Amino acid sequence: QGPDTDLEVCTHHPGAPVFHEGYKYWSCCCIKTTDFDAFLDQKGCTTAKHRWIPKQDKKKVACRYDWHQTGNSVVLTIYAKTSNPDSCSIEANQTVVSCQIQFESNKIFRRNFHLWGVINVKQSSVNMVPTKVEITLRKADQVAWGKLEDPNYKPEPEPVEEDFLEIPESYQPDWDINDD
Repeated sequence: QGPDTDLEVCTHHPGAPVFHEGYKYWSCCCIKTTDFDAFLDQKGCTTAKHRWIPKQDKKKVACRYDWHQTGNSVVLTIYAKTSNPDSCSIEANQTVVSCQIQFESNKIFRRNFHLWGVINVKQSSVNMVPTKVEITLRKADQVAWGKLEDPNYKPEPEPVEEDFLEIPESYQPDWDINDD
């Protein structure tokens, strides 16, 4: 309805509509009816804030990448076709480059590169072309890098996103009520 309703509570059905053997109901609350108008008039079973833009289903993927160096720079090339510059983020400090690249409309590449050497962030740049993302990192010292990334860096385990935590419908908790 508009920005003035953003603060209102939205009552809705998060589940999918189900039409089975003459019954109409929502998968989230299972109040069954045979009358279509009654089905449409059912009040929502969940409350939340309004979301005017639908949540996009994005798939986290790995991308092929390569690098090369010259005397004063390192060029990191990430092969992500048709990347969307408005939805991409490349951030850097002197030793880490963080990439989040959305490409092919629903794929996301996320990676932190913990660099072998130190870079000059202000003189570094990003170039996005239809077939790849090219990150030119200006070296702080004109020293040859043995590798792109620091071999001594030990990454922390990636956090699990809530969207991927699905509990099967057949799951039954193993609670012992007798020990209360």
